[in-house]
Amino acid sequence: MELQVKRALARLIEAFEDFETAKLLAGKIESRSLFHSQQCVEKSLKAGLSKILVGEITKHTLVKIAEENLYPLLSEELKNSFNEIKEEAFWTERRWIDTRYEELAPGGKINVPIFKFKASDARKGVEVAGKTLFWAIACVEFLFDVNLPTDYKKLKNLAKKHLT
Repeated sequence: MELQVKRALARLIEAFEDFETAKLLAGKIESRSLFHSQQCVEKSLKAGLSKILVGEITKHTLVKIAEENLYPLLSEELKNSFNEIKEEAFWTERRWIDTRYEELAPGGKINVPIFKFKASDARKGVEVAGKTLFWAIACVEFLFDVNLPTDYKKLKNLAKKHLT
């Protein structure tokens, strides 16, 4: 398995792990669920970007980078799917700061992540994370001409076989 495919697979299994974690935390700790949803979106996009960027991708905001660099390489079907998830993925990727850090607000108040988000935010994050993850799996399959399982345990076993 070539290095680019390994990077994509590593990013996908980590994204899937974040997706599963976000689902577990939704309804319990909304800010942390949303954080893991954001991480899933970020790592999913990085998986697709592995086709053109093999090294470390240190940015947290990747929707625009994917649109500019990955989009032209995709099939029409994947382009249409990207257009459907783009705005929601953009909303989710913006959660990389406000789910982790407190913010000073007017009047001496402090916005703390655990008090900032509602159950509906966590549910939206999980939904978008799932859509983005499964879109990214389809992208990696298309870009690298590989077959990947969409089942978490099967993908994890495949990753373990090829990455460890």
